[in-house]
Amino acid sequence: MWVNKILLWLCVMMGEAVWMCADSQVPFTVMSYNCENVFDTCHDEGYEDYEFLPESSKRWSRSRFYRKLKNIGKVVMAADSVRPVDVVCLLEVENDSVMTWLTARTPLRHIGYKYIMTESDDPRGIDIALMYSPFTFRPVEVRRLRPKIDLRTRDVLFVSGVVCSGDTLDFYAVHLPSKLSGLRSDATRAAIAEWICADVDSVMRVRNRPYIIIMGDFNTPAASSVFTKVMKAENAGKVSDYMPYSLYNLMAGRKPGSYKYRNQWSVIDHILVNGNLLAGTSSVRTSYTSSGILSLPFLLEKDTVYGGLRPKRTYRGFKYSDGFSDHLPVYVRFSIDF
Repeated sequence: MWVNKILLWLCVMMGEAVWMCADSQVPFTVMSYNCENVFDTCHDEGYEDYEFLPESSKRWSRSRFYRKLKNIGKVVMAADSVRPVDVVCLLEVENDSVMTWLTARTPLRHIGYKYIMTESDDPRGIDIALMYSPFTFRPVEVRRLRPKIDLRTRDVLFVSGVVCSGDTLDFYAVHLPSKLSGLRSDATRAAIAEWICADVDSVMRVRNRPYIIIMGDFNTPAASSVFTKVMKAENAGKVSDYMPYSLYNLMAGRKPGSYKYRNQWSVIDHILVNGNLLAGTSSVRTSYTSSGILSLPFLLEKDTVYGGLRPKRTYRGFKYSDGFSDHLPVYVRFSIDF
């Protein structure tokens, strides 16, 4: 069922990309997923990855690692039953070997995904990867942006690329610091968000018609000052007149959420776009109703402690449960004219 999509695109003639399609409008899907602790079984010198080694209390084995990769592949493939997801932001992947195995040794190999990733200074060694279909997205610029803050954390991954219409999409893949350090982490998230916005502004200034997509785990809800004051991102579902250079949050107001802590669901995984992408006259466009949280049944399980449902994790404490992640994926579908 994915063959038709792949056949729509052609890359030919001495490395020059020629994008061709049999229709005047095609879909383009983007997803962000915090996979939760995708570690290989080897120790990386200088990083605190001891929790996921064969001799650890979790008994992280090669077979469990392979199973984790297959589960991630299952999520990506189930995100769209008609065609492959075009661009996937993956968070909490340890290193290049993890992504090599994921794209080459799981069923995802049939799609032909490529990837770009960071090499961050995060204490545990977790990174961000942007996985993409080379048949529908051609990267032209990559920057790994390291915030100038007094904290070892994840880099921001910037990838700019071209789609079939010839339009450029500018992606920012983000994993902001967690809430573990309290008020200090609030200030740090705000500082990084401000720094991202400055870079976004610089990109917008050089584009005739900018298309900006900022996605990832922000570790804070849409109502927080990171979005309302720093990024000035409005709820995309409550706006009718979109400003081209303003940011809008496609995940604001979603229920129940993408993450559950104890008995409380919240949305801490977000996708932000600028107003050009929400304008009905744009050649690349989307809407609030074309995005959401991917709450597939197999990603959830009964919450035996607080009631209702919860994400099915790989571990519940130290007990291996062969699950997926403590987060649910978020997605947005675009239409592209050319």
